[in-house]
Amino acid sequence: MPGGPAARGIVWPVAVPAEHPGAAYLEALYEMGEEDIPPVQARLAEWMGVSAASVSEAVKRLVRDGLVVNRNRHLELTDRGLRLAETLVRRHRLVEHFLIRILGLPWHRAHEEAVRWEKVVSDEIEERFVALLGDPPTCPHGNPIPGTATPVDQSHLVPLKDVEPGRRVVLRRLTEDLELDLDVMRFLEESGLMPGAEIEVRRVAPDGAIALRVAGQDVALGAHLSDNLWVEPSGSARA
Repeated sequence: MPGGPAARGIVWPVAVPAEHPGAAYLEALYEMGEEDIPPVQARLAEWMGVSAASVSEAVKRLVRDGLVVNRNRHLELTDRGLRLAETLVRRHRLVEHFLIRILGLPWHRAHEEAVRWEKVVSDEIEERFVALLGDPPTCPHGNPIPGTATPVDQSHLVPLKDVEPGRRVVLRRLTEDLELDLDVMRFLEESGLMPGAEIEVRRVAPDGAIALRVAGQDVALGAHLSDNLWVEPSGSARA
């Protein structure tokens, strides 16, 4: 179909080995790379929320199967591992759009549900998602979709915690680790803190807590949340 990966010269694997015990780890390593998190086993265990022993066993399988190499304790995706990770991430983020825009699933639940869908999406269904959804450049949470025909430049974004009081900004993306916490995602949706939201920073406390004005309501965030919301500065100050 026009606009699909084949039309853009992108060659994805014919089938994603969803049954591979390490498939989720490939996806996690890719997402950690997006956030510049060191790809070491301890950080991977934190990201996945599993034990160090589980990560160790998974990494052994990934290395054995030629999907990951271990260079001085740093895990690197091989070319094949990267292709598989990109496919999983791409399909996951397309599914999120489908669940929200077509099926009407609440925004905060899309990530959790897409985890179940991503590994059973075929090449043909992926192509149809692209055509139906208009080949979106980012997922509903603002993270880039690999292989899109319209990639976005997010190099100018800054974490919300670095915005000075009195400034107005536009929320563009949430880091992937926030998506893993359903309660946090529900809070963000209820507070209107979704990509595209216009935010006025009112106060920043010494401990990093931040007071905001979003869609006419006051919202308070702790330092951890404001560090994981990336915004586009508008340059405007409160009158």
